[in-house]
Amino acid sequence: MTRKSGLLILALALAVGVSEAGADAVGDSNICYAQFATGDYRSAIDYCTRAIDSGALPEEDLVTSLLNRGVAFKSVGEYDRAIADYTRALALAPDDALLYQNRANALREKGDLAPALGDIEKAIELNPDSAGAWYVRGALAEALGNRDVARRYYMTALGLDPQNAVYRSKAFGQEAQ
Repeated sequence: MTRKSGLLILALALAVGVSEAGADAVGDSNICYAQFATGDYRSAIDYCTRAIDSGALPEEDLVTSLLNRGVAFKSVGEYDRAIADYTRALALAPDDALLYQNRANALREKGDLAPALGDIEKAIELNPDSAGAWYVRGALAEALGNRDVARRYYMTALGLDPQNAVYRSKAFGQEAQ
């Protein structure tokens, strides 16, 4: 075997190893999402963490894994960790309205209303047709004691997604069915 062919074999072996690591990371990311969808947030956090920590995810998949893990952290009440994941993802995808929306919602649930307002305004600026962003904006207005303003935001969310029972209940002051 010549030195050149030995280096080629080594390069191929390394590429296969990196490819397998990348496949494992994407697989963990996909399992994270599946666990999240079933409501198993702790397992989702574990799989997302493995995918994120692997260092093998393409940037877009890393952003998605950070988003999913952030949602899972928020779902179990770990707001600071959720906010940290959204912030890290925003460093990679600064024009992602959903990341701003989710960080605003986590900040709101934590009680940090001022920064939440800034984030939700940015989310709406980036995607004014997001019913979810208008809903979070309404929840923030409600948290600030502005019920009439909140209702207007809930009505906007409902106008964008007329079939959503939660938006309907908030817009009309009823319990969700």
